[in-house]
Amino acid sequence: MDDAGPCPSTRLCDLAVGERPQERLEHFGAAALSDTELLAMLLRSGSRGMNVLTLASRLITEAGSLAGLIAWTETDYRRLKGIGRVKALQLVTVMEVARRVLGQRPGEAPLLNRPELVFAHFQTLVAGLAVEKLWALCLNRKNRLIKRVEVTSGTATGSLVHPREVFRAAIREAATTVICVHNLCDASHRLCYVACRAMWSDRVFLGRVSLCAAA
Repeated sequence: MDDAGPCPSTRLCDLAVGERPQERLEHFGAAALSDTELLAMLLRSGSRGMNVLTLASRLITEAGSLAGLIAWTETDYRRLKGIGRVKALQLVTVMEVARRVLGQRPGEAPLLNRPELVFAHFQTLVAGLAVEKLWALCLNRKNRLIKRVEVTSGTATGSLVHPREVFRAAIREAATTVICVHNLCDASHRLCYVACRAMWSDRVFLGRVSLCAAA
């Protein structure tokens, strides 16, 4: 269960003015805050005997870095004193938003005509995933991404999909090329994919390209 409430001395508003992340954020902007201060802004409060900055610092230390928290689950967060169910779920939500934002970079649609480019495009998206998924990348005739479609989400050991689900997405987006991407949930977080050109004929799959690399 969630903690009943923090000791008054652990609240952000009780820290010295110059040490309060909120005041520093207002005066200097988010870029001026350290990883610990940014995380403290999300946590809002610490626990009895531990102020919020100390709690944020412990989280980052346990995860190895701020980026390491992207792979954490609710259970991982709740191992630390001061983080209950609601706060853990809030942190999981924030990290999932961060993952999706990183996977949707603005600007020109990415060119995905080589294995290493597909891997780079998915590296952030698949980091820390606990289940296997399969995506269909719908590309135009210049091999630029039209839309990324999550076709199926499975378990820690597999993900089932029928070809019709892949090509339904491709036809809907009027794609010239389809790339099927499948992550493998193992220690190295390898990413494998099969590239195929949609010819809309009996001979659909012209070739297979696979890439395995550490994420």
